[in-house]
Amino acid sequence: MYEIAEGGLRLRVELGEDSPETVENADGWLLLPDGSRWSATFLTYAELGRLMDRWAASGECLGGRYFTCPDLVLIRDPGTQKMFAAAKDLVASGEYEVTLGRLDPE
Repeated sequence: MYEIAEGGLRLRVELGEDSPETVENADGWLLLPDGSRWSATFLTYAELGRLMDRWAASGECLGGRYFTCPDLVLIRDPGTQKMFAAAKDLVASGEYEVTLGRLDPE
């Protein structure tokens, strides 16, 4: 588990075998100063293409013709810093409430 924090906002990212600089597909948990927790799935465009290509071969998701994920945050470039930048922007705009999945009861 890798964590980035700034100004009371924390993002925890499950890296697996990836490094913080190169991770392209990661589950994340955003922790806000108010104590609420939100889930996010971060993917780069490149990783999304690789997933869909793999599914084309395996037959999943109509042979890679679609992808779904309820808390998806697509990022252009890899790395936890890019993920955190997106998370901070989602919080600043208030979009996290409709984009991410709330993990604790309201």
